Amino acid sequence: MKFSARTSLLLLSMAAFSQTWAQPQVNIVEYANGIYGKTSELAANGDGRIYAATQLGYIYIINPGGVVDTVPFLDINNKVTPTTLSNTGEQGLLGLAFSPNYATDSCFYVCYTNKTGHGNSVLARYKRSADPNVADTASAEIIFALAQPYTNHNGGCLKFGSDGYLYLALGDGGDVGDPGNRAQNMNMYFGKILRIDVSQPGAYTIPSTNPFFGVMNIKNEIWASGFRNPWKFSFDRLTHDMWIGDVGQDIWEEIDFQPANSTGGENYGWRCYEGLVTYNTTVGCTGNYVSPVHVYSHASTGGCSVTGGFVYRGTAYPALYGYYFFADFCNGTIYALDPNNGNAVTVAGTFLGRAFSTFGEDDNGELFIADLVNQKVYQVTDTTTSITEYGNELNYATVFFNQNEQSLQLNLNSKNNNQAIVQLYDLKGVLIEAWKLSLKSGSNTIKLPINLTSGIYLSNITCGNASRNIKIPVIK
Repeated sequence: MKFSARTSLLLLSMAAFSQTWAQPQVNIVEYANGIYGKTSELAANGDGRIYAATQLGYIYIINPGGVVDTVPFLDINNKVTPTTLSNTGEQGLLGLAFSPNYATDSCFYVCYTNKTGHGNSVLARYKRSADPNVADTASAEIIFALAQPYTNHNGGCLKFGSDGYLYLALGDGGDVGDPGNRAQNMNMYFGKILRIDVSQPGAYTIPSTNPFFGVMNIKNEIWASGFRNPWKFSFDRLTHDMWIGDVGQDIWEEIDFQPANSTGGENYGWRCYEGLVTYNTTVGCTGNYVSPVHVYSHASTGGCSVTGGFVYRGTAYPALYGYYFFADFCNGTIYALDPNNGNAVTVAGTFLGRAFSTFGEDDNGELFIADLVNQKVYQVTDTTTSITEYGNELNYATVFFNQNEQSLQLNLNSKNNNQAIVQLYDLKGVLIEAWKLSLKSGSNTIKLPINLTSGIYLSNITCGNASRNIKIPVIK
């Protein structure tokens, strides 16, 4: 019995670029509030908006600039286990994923615990209605259900892979220490990540390329096993590697990794191991286990529950590029893991009093994080090379270079009708161009034609009492 070593096959085209910056330091900037309930998932579908799912069974649309629609996109509060803001626990609406073909098939998927027994896990398909701001609740199709033995460790995270298949994470069924040894039982769904094909109407099918397809006494949907509660996992949008935050028992939290070229079947060790340490090997611990790429202890960090995140692939903050960001629910810390430097981990920022429940990406790969304490969504920003920023006239500001149109595109959310000055500098501090803009109250999208060579530029935006500085990478 041993742990197997693995090497990540990462694309290195941006490695030199990302490592010219110091270890990333992040800030969190309030992006959206007015979301009723504790946010359990943030997802995007290509329409330029972010969708926030809450444990109470609501999905809210966050428009560009952070404005939240007051009417939920989906309301299944009457179906989910918790009924009030104070008694959600680990149950409720836990996962949300949009079809890769959402623009044409209008399908999206949710995972929630229902009101049956201890709260059975349910995977359901919905469609949007003729109104793009509201889902069709009558379109619901239940395509998978699992009776839960306890009320904790439900998992529920959903993501589509680059292969077009839907991946569903399920916890070990709950209680303490996986008393039924379910995570190691390959004839059970508990403590597993499943991989299924939902591309056709009706019931799902099992891909023939699944590692246990056609094998007797093993659930053929299983893609990977040996998890305690893989609360959040994600795919790197560039390399397609899978990153998994698996919540530990009493001592260790862990980050697991599966390379994009994996054919599945990895066993990550729980309950035989917690992190790298033996936990309970009395029954059914006879295989080879894949070790975590990172572990941290509760005692050394003050943490207690890992929240898996994403590899940053946005353009607004080049110093963050290529790092995998994750957090801890209890200590308010956001960590940065460097896949190009032996998976070295640093503290990227600590925000006391925050309980980070989930990360999310927008369509451009920018990173967001939700806090259960104040029910707000924040954008994760870089602080390493920023000039002092101040003022609140601008609620939101992003700038990027549009290669196809040879222009700077600005997305600004102003509190009032206002004037803004935009200045563009090179890294030597030489002013390249300046513009004076008229902003309306609310969201503004502005394109400024300019021809730039490859390099890093700094934009300064001044509006009323607000000043924002944003780095702009240009790669040709």
